[in-house]
Amino acid sequence: MHTIEIPVRYAETDMMGIVYHSNYLVYLEIARTEMIKSLGLDYKEMEEEGYVSPVTNVNLDYKRSLTYGDVAHVSVWIDHYDGLRTIYGYEVKNADGQLAVSAKTTHVVVKKENFRPIRLPKIFPNWHAIYEQMRADDAVLISN
Repeated sequence: MHTIEIPVRYAETDMMGIVYHSNYLVYLEIARTEMIKSLGLDYKEMEEEGYVSPVTNVNLDYKRSLTYGDVAHVSVWIDHYDGLRTIYGYEVKNADGQLAVSAKTTHVVVKKENFRPIRLPKIFPNWHAIYEQMRADDAVLISN
């Protein structure tokens, strides 16, 4: 699990001072890309090799509001990985640790020129090895 803090800025809120719902997607994206960087991986390199990783599904459950001046504590982890599809899990909490949003995003890696999905182990074995290790580490944590 990887956690970052994001201050809620005024521009991200509506007239009531509450974070506008679509801004949570931005928070999730920031956390996910920061987690990937922390693993020593880089989306930019993937893109330079002609591949992209589009979102194919998003699920957000809103539990409570964050407001201007709050700090969003965004945690992200790999919820599922099978070599083709990666599902990231997220929790966004306020400074008191109260859950504001839980979410999942599903991603596949595709060839940029034709958007055909590829299997990560074949094209990006380093990504695959790291994601497999994270799955193994999670399995050990769950069993303990």
